Amino acid sequence: MRTTARLVRPRALIAGLLVTAALAGCSAAGAADGPEPGGDASRYGYDESTATLTPVYELVPQFNDPRDGYARDLLAQECLQGVVEYRPAEPGGEPTLFDARTGQARFDEQIAQQWGYPHLRSEPARGSGVPDGVEVTSAMQDAMIACGQRTDERLGAVPARYLSTVEAAGWEAVDGDARVQEAIQAWRTCMEPAGVVDLPERPVEMPSESVTGPIGDADGMVVDTEVPMSDREREVAVIDARCRAEGYDEAVFHARVEGELAAIGRDVEGFEATRDDYLEYQKRIDAVINELG
Repeated sequence: MRTTARLVRPRALIAGLLVTAALAGCSAAGAADGPEPGGDASRYGYDESTATLTPVYELVPQFNDPRDGYARDLLAQECLQGVVEYRPAEPGGEPTLFDARTGQARFDEQIAQQWGYPHLRSEPARGSGVPDGVEVTSAMQDAMIACGQRTDERLGAVPARYLSTVEAAGWEAVDGDARVQEAIQAWRTCMEPAGVVDLPERPVEMPSESVTGPIGDADGMVVDTEVPMSDREREVAVIDARCRAEGYDEAVFHARVEGELAAIGRDVEGFEATRDDYLEYQKRIDAVINELG
């Protein structure tokens, strides 16, 4: 299943404290220039027809590898001994609602039937971090920050900046893509039987207020991930997932692929250097897991 909805699961406070400077420079800055047509897929053997992820993830398997988080958990556990109990969670058992690497919501008819709209729900935690019920004091937070800095010194900077820029270029290609615009119109037609009176312009803006009631803040952002699912939400979500699968999901994926490959083609040397950097970075991740895992 491809994940195309650009909805990212919220990160826990403690995880944010432990991953400090390493990710500070990994924004998508620098992707302002729109993607150009083309992109050298054959150079790296990327095949869109068989790929389940976009080029940055398929061609650099170390990018956003969950083992990175596991290594950081192990270092946190060691560093926080005597301060607070910290439990690492070994990667494995792919989450149902969110892709473990991309953080994007999964959405198909089966998920819609069980969960409605995934970004309104949260799956049971897998046990990483400080146990429930432990009050995290300011002293503990200070220790976590210090441990995060020690982790950064041990592992070095995550070489994700360039790939984050490439990934952003893929997303920027979506809005201006003619095939995506055609797919959106087809989706709107397909959604007519659902009877959504306030059907939004784009699928990514679902669900609308008539389906769930008011659930967002003043800016329309969903802040509650425990919204009760109604029969109406389930009904609309299933139709929505079916309609997206008739062409919208594929069109978005294709636009992202083209945008990423174009960005890579504009700086092949930077891409290859980043891949080399990730190979070295992964060696440090593996060394921590072999030592402490």
